[in-house]
Amino acid sequence: MKVGELYILSKRATHQTFSAWAGKPALYLGVDPQRSDGVTPFHVFMLGGERRITDRSFLKMLDPLTNA
Repeated sequence: MKVGELYILSKRATHQTFSAWAGKPALYLGVDPQRSDGVTPFHVFMLGGERRITDRSFLKMLDPLTNA
């Protein structure tokens, strides 16, 4: 993941979170420094004008949105 790059959901699932992300580009903002336990950082995206926080397990569901 690189700060400032666009990503898009690449996997399919039925969970409500996935439907909110499906087909929408998400801008990666970086790691959230407000993580309280200090163990696993949250990753922050801008999606549809809203700040979204994910854990690292969700990152594997995203692909870079690149101009080929």
